[in-house]
Amino acid sequence: MGKKISKILYIKIGIVKNKKLKNGKREELVSAIKKEIVRKAYLLKSGFKGDSVADKVHHGGVNKAVFILPMKTFEKINANFGNIFKIDDPAFFGENLILDCVDESSICIGDILNIGKAQIQITQPRQPCWKLSASTDIESMTKFIFENGLTGFYAKVLKEGDIQQNDEVFLENRENPNLTIEKLNKIILNPLIDEELTLKALSCKDLGYQFKNSLEKRYRLGEQDDQFSYYHT
Repeated sequence: MGKKISKILYIKIGIVKNKKLKNGKREELVSAIKKEIVRKAYLLKSGFKGDSVADKVHHGGVNKAVFILPMKTFEKINANFGNIFKIDDPAFFGENLILDCVDESSICIGDILNIGKAQIQITQPRQPCWKLSASTDIESMTKFIFENGLTGFYAKVLKEGDIQQNDEVFLENRENPNLTIEKLNKIILNPLIDEELTLKALSCKDLGYQFKNSLEKRYRLGEQDDQFSYYHT
């Protein structure tokens, strides 16, 4: 069963919706980011049954089947913006699960978690994009989340099953204790602040290829890397 580390506070799933935007760069937001609270959901290898993905190039897929946002992270983001968001409202940040007691500093790449009747494995931090700013109507939101490492994290599904609100979460196995989500969020900003850790992350078989590719490019190109210039605004 493993060690109890958390509990599910909220489960959220959603369908693709359109939202007209007022900025000049994009006309609309087409996304399932506004997910609604449910008490119970079935977790498939591709994600929660009934949960949709609009942009299948950058979101969803096996490595990003579940997006987890810790309550502590939600509260830090919320506090910075005047506590205008309610954790039990439809998702502003696209979260599938909100967990208590954990955050980016206490979860590692490759962690295997027993969660309800399912089992998942942590794959990577979320890489914030412009949709977070569009969803919340706060232009600086994406940049704030990225620069402060308040990203939450993705997981793939090892075992399908039902998950219910208030289910306990157990840490079954930890292979990479030094590769916390927090540390990865720091080296994606500047891979040279800990080059040894960056190289360790790049060689980690459990790290999602999307994040690994971004980290490798940033490590290789340094200040010439402009991969975030489009997706952050």
